[in-house]
Amino acid sequence: MTSPPSDAPAKPRIDLEGDPVLEFQPAVDLCTGRLLGFEALLRWVHPTLGLIAPGVLIPWAEANGTIFELNAWVLSEACRQATTWPWGLQIAVNCSLVQLRGLGASAAAAEALARSGLDPDRLTVEVTESAVADDEANKDLCHLVALGVHLAVDDVGTSWDTLENLRRRSIEIAKIDRSFIAGLDLDEGMNRAIVEAIVHVTHALAMSTVAEGVETVVQVTMLQDLGADVAQGFYFAPALPADDARALAQADPPTVFTLTPEQDVQHRRLAARGA
Repeated sequence: MTSPPSDAPAKPRIDLEGDPVLEFQPAVDLCTGRLLGFEALLRWVHPTLGLIAPGVLIPWAEANGTIFELNAWVLSEACRQATTWPWGLQIAVNCSLVQLRGLGASAAAAEALARSGLDPDRLTVEVTESAVADDEANKDLCHLVALGVHLAVDDVGTSWDTLENLRRRSIEIAKIDRSFIAGLDLDEGMNRAIVEAIVHVTHALAMSTVAEGVETVVQVTMLQDLGADVAQGFYFAPALPADDARALAQADPPTVFTLTPEQDVQHRRLAARGA
């Protein structure tokens, strides 16, 4: 197994006890079950409080002016880890609106790519719907596109106004909000109609779709029927520590994830036997 390069980026100097760590959420092709890459997810390990969730950490870092250094570390460490995976696997990293407004995302991405040697085509920067609609943040999005990285927008479907801006802002990937995936019903319903509309519109704009929060084989089947491209979620795997993500990426033969009800039954039987 290949180990990550030894020149790990320095930990960010933040006035908070503990250390940042990354976990990696697999992204799976809904046609083949093939592993396409990972999304890097930030965790902060506090010595007494345990894991501090990003929903608490990010607003705190933004309020304390340390979000630039924190996001730069995430980009650098994620790119470093990705260099140990097979060439075709992608890495996705979230960047905050504050960082984009300060033109910090493109600068941090450029440094992370240069330091790691990762091909820019393997890096996707994920932003929020609010960033797509923000004129100041879009200056940095243009700089990111110029670097050759890909852009994705998170939580699509929560604001329909965003869809009009996606292609104008060079967004290539739309991530469907997990609330719509959780509410998918076998019968016709509002969530199914919303997901179907998002897939239709994004495909018409030559974009791909990623479904977040996939937890059941029924959701997988429905997303396949609706034409979604990629999925992430606990059904496939939880967010993994770096060593486990590397082992999954380097598996030989390559891992193929369960996609059909028949495979799911077989998978559960083998799991019950301890296989």
